[in-house]
Amino acid sequence: MIAEPPGAGPTAGARPLIALRGVSVRYPIRKGFFRRIVGHVGAVEGVSLDLTRGETLALVGESGCGKSTLGRAVLHLEAIAEGEIRADGGSSRQEIARRAQVVFQDPLGSLDPRWTIGNLIGEGLDVHRILRGAERDARVRELLAQVELPANAFHKFPHQLSGGQQQRVAIARALAIRPSLIVLDEATSALDVSVQAQILNLLKDLQTGYGLTYLFISHDLTVVGQFADRVAVMYLGRIMEMGRTGEVLRAPRHPYTRALLASSLKVDPEARIETVPLLQGDVPSPRNPPAGCRFRTRCPLAAPDCARLRHRMTLWQGREAAACIANGDAPTP
Repeated sequence: MIAEPPGAGPTAGARPLIALRGVSVRYPIRKGFFRRIVGHVGAVEGVSLDLTRGETLALVGESGCGKSTLGRAVLHLEAIAEGEIRADGGSSRQEIARRAQVVFQDPLGSLDPRWTIGNLIGEGLDVHRILRGAERDARVRELLAQVELPANAFHKFPHQLSGGQQQRVAIARALAIRPSLIVLDEATSALDVSVQAQILNLLKDLQTGYGLTYLFISHDLTVVGQFADRVAVMYLGRIMEMGRTGEVLRAPRHPYTRALLASSLKVDPEARIETVPLLQGDVPSPRNPPAGCRFRTRCPLAAPDCARLRHRMTLWQGREAAACIANGDAPTP
């Protein structure tokens, strides 16, 4: 497997906060009375990328492309079949657990309904033995203020808050142990548009104040265009294109990225996206993916070589990278 250039984008050359090298996540297929393993489903295959301190990297793609699985793998919530995830300072599970936190799509589903908001936010402080007693409660109240929740929320339960307030609690809980990285897994997609905008503005302010790095998993390209510094486009467990968000969304190099943009609301009025034929057929099974380029069975530009050449990323002008040999562009080393 040929790894993608991990540094494609404005942060190339900077020391990564989190580095992924050839990461694969596979789920076993079991059959029969004894549940023997008869195969594997490759949810993520050979992904390499860097997350640099202070940036927002967005993962986008169709449902089932592996973006949420990759986010969970970064958090060590999914076992890695191959490859390595290394944090700046160590690659142990405990090291990354202290450095990385997560905000999920469904805030109410991620909050224990039996706990008060004060206990939910303070749980990380308790687990890692950071603060106790009055100092712990003072830190929780400080976090409530930072996510713009009233002080009386401390004694309330999750069901007593609105959806937007519940997500603010989830953000405060993630901030409690002062992480370096927060994985935002569709963290705004379940919210109303006006509330979504408020949460995104809050996240930007917190990123500046705490020096946070975000891994932003989303299917909404309009939000990605406004929020992310870089974007990585995933299809069937692999990255198809990666680069600066503005450059990728205005002039995408990969046919799959072009198809995604053509099927969504216009992200950038100045985007130069030619008419793209609608994708034909269904997404292939990850149990038996196509040989060569995984997108070739649905690609309007597929060439014979696409079936035999292994997936690889090629740099354009040292910044953008795309895994395509059939789009007619001339890559530069």
